Amino acid sequence: MPITALVTGANRGLGLEWVRQLIDEVDQLYATCRAPAEADELRAFTETHRDTVDVLGLDVTDDAAIDDVVDRVRREQGALHLLVNNAGISGGATSDCFGNVDAETMTEVLRVNAVGPHLMTQAFADLLAAGADERGTATVVNVTSQLGSIERTSGGGWHSYKASKAALNMGTRLQATELKGDDVIVVAMHPGWVRTDMGGANARLSTEESVTGMLEVLYDLQLSHSGQFLAYDGDELPW
Repeated sequence: MPITALVTGANRGLGLEWVRQLIDEVDQLYATCRAPAEADELRAFTETHRDTVDVLGLDVTDDAAIDDVVDRVRREQGALHLLVNNAGISGGATSDCFGNVDAETMTEVLRVNAVGPHLMTQAFADLLAAGADERGTATVVNVTSQLGSIERTSGGGWHSYKASKAALNMGTRLQATELKGDDVIVVAMHPGWVRTDMGGANARLSTEESVTGMLEVLYDLQLSHSGQFLAYDGDELPW
C-alpha cells in the first residue's frame, strides 16, 4: 500500500536530511518550506525523484497556506501516513537571556515552533486518520529539543526557544490524546545536538546520524508510545 509523508522545514539541516532518508522509503513525499525558489538542494531532489517528491511552499504560521497544502494532499492522495513537524527557528539563541527577552522575538518563536506544529497536526487530523485506516497506524513526529524539558532546564540564553519547545511538548500530549482513538501515534522527538546552522559546528551528531536514529525509533513505534518525549536514540526524556 502506498505511503505518503510530509516534512516541514525541508530546505536545510534536519529537514533536508529527513527528505534524503525518506525519499526511497515512501511513495509520495511532500517537502515543504517557506521559500522553495531558494531551496536549491531540496529542489534538486525533484530532478532525481520526479515521481516521488513534490516541493511545496508553506509557512506553518499561515492558516491559508496550511489549508492549501491539506487540500493538495487530500486531492492527490486521500491520506497521510507520516507528518514530520520539523520547521523551527531559534530566536535570539544565546543572547535571548533573562533581561534581554523581547515580546516580538518570543511571540514569533512560539508561533513557529509550537503553534505551527499544533495547527498542522490539527489540519491534517482527518488525513492521518485515513492513513491509519489504511496501514493500522499513522504517525506524527514533532521535532522538539531536550531544552524544552522543564525538569532539566537551567539558566543562560535560548529563553524563547526553550519556552517554545516546552509548549510543543505539551502540544504533543494534547495531540496524542485527541488522535489516539484514530490510531494516530504522536511523539515529541529530540534529535540530539546536531551540526546544523542552529546547533553549530561543534555539535556531536551529523544530520545523517540524527535522522537515522529518529527513523529507527519511528519504525518501532506502537500506539502505546503515543504522547511520549523521546530522544533520537529511543531514550525517554523527562518533561
